[in-house]
Amino acid sequence: MPRRGHELRIACAALFATLGLSCAAMAEPTKPLTPDSAVTDYCAAWSVGDRGARDRLLTRVWAADGVYSDPEPTLAKGRAALSDVIANFQRHYPGAHFRRSAPQMHHRAMRVTWLLLAPDGSQVTHGVDIYDMARDGRIQRIVGFFGEPPSVTPPFPAKASAGAQGGAAQLVGTWRLVSATERMKDGTERPDPNVGALGRGYIVYTATGQVCAMLGDSQRSRWAVADQPSAAEASAIPEKLVAYCGAYSVDEAGGFVVHHVEIDLSPNRTGIDRKRFFTITGDRLVLSAAPPLPDGVQALTITWERVR
Repeated sequence: MPRRGHELRIACAALFATLGLSCAAMAEPTKPLTPDSAVTDYCAAWSVGDRGARDRLLTRVWAADGVYSDPEPTLAKGRAALSDVIANFQRHYPGAHFRRSAPQMHHRAMRVTWLLLAPDGSQVTHGVDIYDMARDGRIQRIVGFFGEPPSVTPPFPAKASAGAQGGAAQLVGTWRLVSATERMKDGTERPDPNVGALGRGYIVYTATGQVCAMLGDSQRSRWAVADQPSAAEASAIPEKLVAYCGAYSVDEAGGFVVHHVEIDLSPNRTGIDRKRFFTITGDRLVLSAAPPLPDGVQALTITWERVR
């Protein structure tokens, strides 16, 4: 038996030497692979420059036939291909590293948000990775996405759909500006300063719930040099001009429409809601702004004519 045990040890050593392992290493207990440790080691691999050390990390956490893809577009099948992708990444982003969220998991799927940070700590980009996990705890697949996820517009009530009856459906279409008037608290009236007495513009309501409006003073001063405004001329671009787009929703019972602004000429107005009471008579649409209104203004009324 002693001789046979010696022969088994020799055979074990020969076999494991071929595999680059050792009997002692094989005898050590394997560290449990949890979802969090798999993500930790995977992200760490993207910062490891030594190919051998990086491949050892990937062997621990990446399935032999695992697949990685992202919008670059990148598609890597297997550990060696992924290691090549990481090496190329490091050439483009030397010294960069990832900071990531805790994984959110159900069944064998996970998602992880991440930041890519430059060596000085500044953010390069960010995104989300979707993981599929193998039964042994390794990563079977990652689909990466860069940037913010797509936004969801506010719900568009069924009563305001293209097939609806009443004022909501009547809003759908293109309307040309007739006038924009402010009634002051002292009883006087004046053209809206943002539009002027000779304002021009359009507002469009789509059947799928989007609204775009652009109106302004048609007598704005022209630039001295076409397409090359001076600093002063460029700074005056937002003056006497209103422009925004977004989604809209209608409350017919309340008699108002809300413009959910997604992009605006003024960055400070992006993300706000513009509430407008409305009436439609024939081809005339009258929008009245809900409070708050500018100082001294009691009412703001914008009249539009349907384009046919």
